[in-house]
Amino acid sequence: MSKNANAHPPKTQLVIRVGVTGHRPNHLAHADISQLRHQVHQVLQSVQNAGAEIAGDSHAGYDARQPLFRVISALAEGSDRIVAEEGLALGYELQVPCPFFVNDYEHDFSTAESKKRFRELLKQATAVLELDGSRQDKQAQNRAYESVGRTVLRHCDILIAIWDGEPVRGQGGTAQIVAEAARLEIPTVWIKTTPPHPACILTSTETDGQCQINIEELQKQLIARLSFRPSVAEEGSTGRIVDHRQIYYREKPHTWTLGVVFRLFSKLVSGSKPWPLRVLQRDYKKETHEEWKSAWAVSHGLPADARHQVESGFLVHYAWADKLANHFANLYRSSFVVNYLLAACAVLFALRAFFDKQRPSGLWVSLEFSSIVLIIAITMLGRRRHWHERWIDYRLLGERLRQMRFLFLIGRFSRTDRVHEHSRRGVPQKTWVDWHFQAAAREAGMLRGKLDRAYCLAYRKLLIEYELNSQIQYHAQNSRQNSRIDRRLQLLATVLFFSTLIVCSAHFMDKSKTHLEYLVQFAAILPAFGAAIHGINSQGDFRNVARRSADMNKWLSDILTRVRMAGDEISSDELAAFAEEAAGVMGADLLDWRVDFQEKPLIFPS
Repeated sequence: MSKNANAHPPKTQLVIRVGVTGHRPNHLAHADISQLRHQVHQVLQSVQNAGAEIAGDSHAGYDARQPLFRVISALAEGSDRIVAEEGLALGYELQVPCPFFVNDYEHDFSTAESKKRFRELLKQATAVLELDGSRQDKQAQNRAYESVGRTVLRHCDILIAIWDGEPVRGQGGTAQIVAEAARLEIPTVWIKTTPPHPACILTSTETDGQCQINIEELQKQLIARLSFRPSVAEEGSTGRIVDHRQIYYREKPHTWTLGVVFRLFSKLVSGSKPWPLRVLQRDYKKETHEEWKSAWAVSHGLPADARHQVESGFLVHYAWADKLANHFANLYRSSFVVNYLLAACAVLFALRAFFDKQRPSGLWVSLEFSSIVLIIAITMLGRRRHWHERWIDYRLLGERLRQMRFLFLIGRFSRTDRVHEHSRRGVPQKTWVDWHFQAAAREAGMLRGKLDRAYCLAYRKLLIEYELNSQIQYHAQNSRQNSRIDRRLQLLATVLFFSTLIVCSAHFMDKSKTHLEYLVQFAAILPAFGAAIHGINSQGDFRNVARRSADMNKWLSDILTRVRMAGDEISSDELAAFAEEAAGVMGADLLDWRVDFQEKPLIFPS
């Protein structure tokens, strides 16, 4: 690794994945195979042309490596192999999900020649994922084909469907996979099974039964899908459109931080020990690698190759996003705590300048002036350097990448939740966060491995004992701590408010005006500090943080219970469903958190 390899967050290589679904030879009896192959070749070349155009755009956001093109094919006879073979001929990488273990899958192929060709193609694949499909009965077998079809969809950016256009015949068939691709908004190129094999980008209706592929339109769709341009959702606080990716790619590791005030404040208020306060920061990658070792330690049965794949694909990306999010969270949170307290202190210093006859008034005026200047400096610096926005974006990116530690190991990916168009401002689909995450997922590729019983048992242990349990414990503790902070800050603000009432009452009762000087000062200082405490509580949103963590604890505990009840005979599909459900709950909580905090920028205390 070069000396500057970790100087900035890494960009990703441009990877474009082409999936295939289609009929086997019995439904291609009337096809002109030569012409069909030519049409597939044209589509794959068009994808490469789109990739070359994206790679040639210096603003596209990818690194300097040549784009990588990948075919995702289950290598069934007929359509799957045609696309795989044409892709390999054009320099595509091949990755293969199998519905059954390889030795069992070969029973799908009736001739020795077909089995030989399957093995030859398999040897050229950079990844083979053997799913644990069953042939127990026809229904189980169809579920296996459905599962492999959905695996293809999870790993592709464009789908080639060699399809006769007939409606769904059975579970896991071409028509079903095409319909699911449409629901997932995956561009689908439909190549018809009868000569001259016209092709088109599939739309919801076909009126005349004839279509010709529009190469330019296909390229435009891919370029729009895989490139990124800042939109109105990327506006900065000045109203100017900002490409936050460029800010992220220029980040450097922070070796120290002054953003420890919030941690000190929250620990003291909650009654926890605030030490040690980490001013010095550790190496991002090294610290994250040690954290991930804790995950692997609970499940030694996971193959070392699988652990290596997820680390090589996501660890460095996660380390940067997570540690930078922590850094800017601490700066943002510490800044509003300091600002509110300084604002109250400014009132104190102003009053002391008027009433303190023993010291020169210039001292107190200087302290008041310094407090105001510090508030302005901290607020302007935080705004200028986008502490608030960087914290939110980096935390979103980090959490999505963290989920890949367990989703990737079961062949799944975190997909962006859909939202209504009118609600999309500032959510991940419209920002660079989702774009960068998807680019990292494409680059990581498909899991290589065999999802047999031993693997599933090891994965189930990881899911139960670390991924779910650690999150449940975190949210339980987080809910307790933030509830305690919220209650105590409310109590303190209330005490300060009623103390002001007592002071005012004492003011009325002090007929001789003996204590007038002190009563006036307390009457102004107490509500000033009460307002500061209220401002900190409001900006920190401790009550909602506690509520969300309590809900998360409940939901994840329910999932954990159901995973345990499922027993040791659980299949990879069932495990993956639990993993996706957990990731979905975490993702929903993340979006809820974002909505709450994106409306709390750093402002001047008032």
